[in-house]
Amino acid sequence: MYRSLGRRLPFGAAAVAAAAFAFAAPASAAAPSVEVVLSDVTVAAGADIVVSPILYANQDTTFSNATMTFELSGDLGGAQLKNGEFGDCEQAGPAKLTCTMPYEFELGPDGAAGYFEALLAAPKSALGKTGKLTTVLTADGLETITSSAGVTVAEGVDLAAGKGAKVSVKLGAGFDAKLQVRNTGDKVVHGVAISFNTDYAFTSPKQFSNCWYGDGQVNACVFDQDLQPGATYQTTLPYKLRAGTAAPGGAYGEFQWLTGDDFQERLKFLADNGYEGPGAKGKGGALGLTALTTLRAAQQTDIDLDNNWQNLEVRVLGKQGTDFVAVGATAQGAEGDTVSLPVGTRNNGPATVDSSRSGANAATVIVTIPAKTKVVTVPKGCAKAEDDSVKTNPKAVQYVCYSASLFPAKTTVLWKFDVQLTADVTNAKGLVEVNPPCQCERFNKDTNKKNDAAAIVINPVAGAGDEGSGGEGGGGGLPVTGTQTAAIGAAGAVLVLGGALGFVLMRRRRTRFEA
Repeated sequence: MYRSLGRRLPFGAAAVAAAAFAFAAPASAAAPSVEVVLSDVTVAAGADIVVSPILYANQDTTFSNATMTFELSGDLGGAQLKNGEFGDCEQAGPAKLTCTMPYEFELGPDGAAGYFEALLAAPKSALGKTGKLTTVLTADGLETITSSAGVTVAEGVDLAAGKGAKVSVKLGAGFDAKLQVRNTGDKVVHGVAISFNTDYAFTSPKQFSNCWYGDGQVNACVFDQDLQPGATYQTTLPYKLRAGTAAPGGAYGEFQWLTGDDFQERLKFLADNGYEGPGAKGKGGALGLTALTTLRAAQQTDIDLDNNWQNLEVRVLGKQGTDFVAVGATAQGAEGDTVSLPVGTRNNGPATVDSSRSGANAATVIVTIPAKTKVVTVPKGCAKAEDDSVKTNPKAVQYVCYSASLFPAKTTVLWKFDVQLTADVTNAKGLVEVNPPCQCERFNKDTNKKNDAAAIVINPVAGAGDEGSGGEGGGGGLPVTGTQTAAIGAAGAVLVLGGALGFVLMRRRRTRFEA
């Protein structure tokens, strides 16, 4: 099973960001199943590292009175566990730490990290030592869960990224990202890698054999060469703006440098735990890493990841907006029948909406259910609108549906409601509204607001009119080649796992868009 942390961590093409809406499991649901994912830990000799497992539940659940015990074993040369910056932990000797959660916390299929953390410190004399870290999780109503991972004490080095940059680019034009890294330490660094966290607007017009690609973007590159102490190195990545990029606007890229050993450790973590990797290897020549300035005994790990990041801010020139169109539905049925209403919205383009970095939804759809019907199936990604600040008609039965943060141009998102007719109805009408005005943060740059509403009609009567049809969106008249349910989660903020996980962590069920 592939997993999601709600928003992607830096390693690859744009992913689905979590929506700020959680869905509770039915009261009759079975007891939740919880999984603890603990990665192998590499700590630098003479330094420390934060260890924070990822927690998953198979359904949205609230837990209370939770504790996690961390314990070291094996020959780790005096390594010890300490309370982290945000931990509420008690030590039972240098190798054992028990942390408590003093309040209730929510957990679901999208996963979370940071609820429990420990600081693992190793003395310089422990270089090359190995051992094991074991965690034990308990909570009310939860069976005890035990997990373990390897621990290695490695040689500490320090890579530092170059300065960020800003460029202005016309729609469809190319640009370069000149990425630099400096070996700030006094030891030779044996091999480096770089991971990419770039917005959907970034595409890679050229491939390199020492890089990985997915969805038209470069996700990671490796350089099998030594970096000398005090030396600075540079590589240049060619990019091109996607044709569907909104303009005027902006796009952002973040780039993280890693030691070769840290990169391989992350690849192993992904493979061992069922996560997606960096994609497919490139088919071109090798990307070079050139020195700008002028005996390996142990594995190496970076002692300061905070200075490994470089960014590129792209100012998109031109004018290109987005037209969201409401998609309504029609159905036929008699009293007692259950009918399906596939409703939603289409991005008619020409611009893609990508709000992955903020985590905001690209489209919010309000669905008004026709009178004398009862909803029997609510699609995933939707929930009954109870708040008057969300509802557009306080007297009607309405549902709110959220798309993912990334909504490419020329794609459609549909949610299928099943409703039962509680009476014989003729020309019973509902409504689909896309991004209606509200006192909230919501996409409000639609280039054609006349088609932002579409009708739902049950047992339509010819010539009865189609008020509020929203133009071509009414009655599901848009060409749709497939349906898609938006992936909705309630995961939290960026998660840092023992030196920053840094990769896209998405389940196989991630959002797909249909043309």
